[in-house]
Amino acid sequence: MNIRRVRAKSILTPQKRGFLTAGERPFTHSLSWATGCQFGALYCGAFCYAQMLPNWHFGWREGEAWGEALIIKQNAPELLAAQLARARNRRQMRIFMSPVTDPYQPIERKLRLTRRCLEVFARYADLDLLLIQTRGPAVVDDFDRIAAIPYAWLGMSIETDRHDLPYGPSKSHIERRFAAVERAVARGLKAQIAVSPCLPYSPNFAERLLETGAQRIVIDTFAIGDGSRGARTGASPFAALADYDWRDGALAESLYHQLSAYHDSVAWSGAGFAGIPGRA
Repeated sequence: MNIRRVRAKSILTPQKRGFLTAGERPFTHSLSWATGCQFGALYCGAFCYAQMLPNWHFGWREGEAWGEALIIKQNAPELLAAQLARARNRRQMRIFMSPVTDPYQPIERKLRLTRRCLEVFARYADLDLLLIQTRGPAVVDDFDRIAAIPYAWLGMSIETDRHDLPYGPSKSHIERRFAAVERAVARGLKAQIAVSPCLPYSPNFAERLLETGAQRIVIDTFAIGDGSRGARTGASPFAALADYDWRDGALAESLYHQLSAYHDSVAWSGAGFAGIPGRA
């Protein structure tokens, strides 16, 4: 992994259009303290839409594949503190952390940039929403800090419960993510599971999701969730690995209907992500 550190000029990116603004409660800003992602070398790197976005194309160097480089905005917490201090619209701010990198990728346990950002958010009680979206079970390290932010939600990606897929997560990673959600709920945190993107799953997947106690569940597909009607996924390594028609949303739709029969807060794709209740 090639690690490069930069001093950024801004850390909160306004959201004017796109996936994060598709619902009734759109996100106003995103926060990503890195370009690239260490998880890019794992299975999810095969289909991650972030590798198709401009920030990666401008950040990578010749010979670097997705998952092989990480450009870290080392002054992210300081920038966040400055931007929140001068913000005049904090009550309307709804922040997605992070859309193009994982806030709990392995290096976070060394850098603690996410932790330091959470400590900044904890100084302010008047924002509307902070969604901490991750595949990283290491988020359990920061449950006390998340609990100190009244408008914070944990978003955990769990795309499947199957560990036998050639393009899917390992059994241990699946189990650790389920356990993280269960611990979050027991701790009194607000938790959302994102089945995003929905991969082939076992007949018991819906039941397992419900058992976590997560307050919300969002289902998403490749063709909708990549923000390009499937074009980004079609150009990704995953398209050659998939042993099923990933453009067909039937799997995701079936799971959505199964869950909706037993859970009041099951949501769909971008409108689901941008539909999380705010502080009030």
